[in-house]
Amino acid sequence: MRRLDLHPRRKLRNPGRHLRQLSRWPERIVDQLPGAAQLEGQRFWNFKVPVFAKVIEPPHATPETQRACIAAIFAAAEAVERSTRRPKNCRVACLVTTPFLFESEVTLFKDEDYFRSFLPPPKQARTALAEGSIEAGPADVSALPDYVPSAPKGLEFFGGATLSQFDPSWGDKPVGRINWVWAYDPR
Repeated sequence: MRRLDLHPRRKLRNPGRHLRQLSRWPERIVDQLPGAAQLEGQRFWNFKVPVFAKVIEPPHATPETQRACIAAIFAAAEAVERSTRRPKNCRVACLVTTPFLFESEVTLFKDEDYFRSFLPPPKQARTALAEGSIEAGPADVSALPDYVPSAPKGLEFFGGATLSQFDPSWGDKPVGRINWVWAYDPR
């Protein structure tokens, strides 16, 4: 179950229970796979991390809980990739956002061009929005957190994109994140 943190100052209660529930996600994700009719005309289908935000988001998250979350994302992607119910002609990918892991997901890409739009840009670029702007550029691999576990065999690392979003209504500081991409070959 995905839940936002409505009381950010309260201490996280029983993180072990939340992590046990998250560790069972790879077993259940195969039952949630879409059929061919559901994917008709779609470019992608995603599965967001089913966890309470406080478990994996700063300031309450620890490197151990964040590592467990990314391990569950990798295991869920592997379960989808190996499933006989896996939709044909798509790519299974892990889109991991640090430090805000609540935005992370396992995605089925039906459209390769759309998948490539998530890959790191070759150089720094800025896009103006109605309110504010977004700057994107390639991430340095050394910025990949130490707590990221090894990816399963066949899950290729494509790198990361740094995103810095500025909106005057949010205050003076831009919000920064890095989107990391791992994916299996399309089949």
